[in-house]
Amino acid sequence: MYFPFLLVLIGIIIVISHAELSYSQATSKPASEVDTIPPVITVPNDPVFEATGPDGKVITYKVVATDAIDGIVNVTCTPPFASLFQIGNIKVLCKALDKNGNMASASFTVKVQDTTPPDSAIDDSRVGWFGKINPTNSTTSNEINFKISGSDAVGIDHFECRLDDGKWISFQNDGSGKNECQYLRISTGTHVFQARSIDKFGNLDGSPAVFTWIVLPVKEGIQNLAKMTGTANMTQKQKSDANIPLYQALELITKKTNAGNLQICYNTDSFLNEVSSLFLKNKLNEYQKNQLTVLVLSIKDRLGCVSIGR
Repeated sequence: MYFPFLLVLIGIIIVISHAELSYSQATSKPASEVDTIPPVITVPNDPVFEATGPDGKVITYKVVATDAIDGIVNVTCTPPFASLFQIGNIKVLCKALDKNGNMASASFTVKVQDTTPPDSAIDDSRVGWFGKINPTNSTTSNEINFKISGSDAVGIDHFECRLDDGKWISFQNDGSGKNECQYLRISTGTHVFQARSIDKFGNLDGSPAVFTWIVLPVKEGIQNLAKMTGTANMTQKQKSDANIPLYQALELITKKTNAGNLQICYNTDSFLNEVSSLFLKNKLNEYQKNQLTVLVLSIKDRLGCVSIGR
């Protein structure tokens, strides 16, 4: 009675076991289908950037990692995205890991360079006794001083100055903002001053700042003194008397001897005395007196006269 039942039970167990084995074989992957392939990382082709400051540039780049099974996967790079890269060649190493632990790596090189030339400027220009002089103006002074500057993202290393067709004169940027070029005993005529800056990576300003002005002959300076006296509020005789030393100087101006120059110095001193006297008599206002005095002093410098009080 129990034997048939036992046979049936054994058959049922065999059928169930066979079914489970078949299901297990059907759902398990063959060894050849296990994921062993790492992701693929796509990196830039060694990009080049221009520096935006002395420390380089903040660099952003696009790196993508894709996996045949997992699709897009995370990727990390060193230095990371949006980092500050110094000037030079920096290698970036990127790594990606899929869900099965397959790792991939790739690298590229970022170049940060400075090829941008600086800009140069002439901030101020002053001559002898007169002070400020503007471009294209004329002066009797044969001395001039220029204050120059430069601007550059990376920084100015040094400056160069040149007068007319002379050699470029170089001097270091001390960072004080008082970068000056001075010239003495400049000849009569039209002159051209140029200034240029060079940055810390050797880039040269190809368009120098330019200043042009005219140095008048001494004779013309003395003639201008006489014209200025002529505009004062005086009688014609007072003007003529005041200008006598100037007329005498003009007669001597063509004589290129030290004795002649010395006499002209005496004449200009005599004229200064006339100017002071006319000012005390209210024939000249303070502005007129100062203008005449400054012009006389500049002429005395040109002639090598000894000036007191400068």
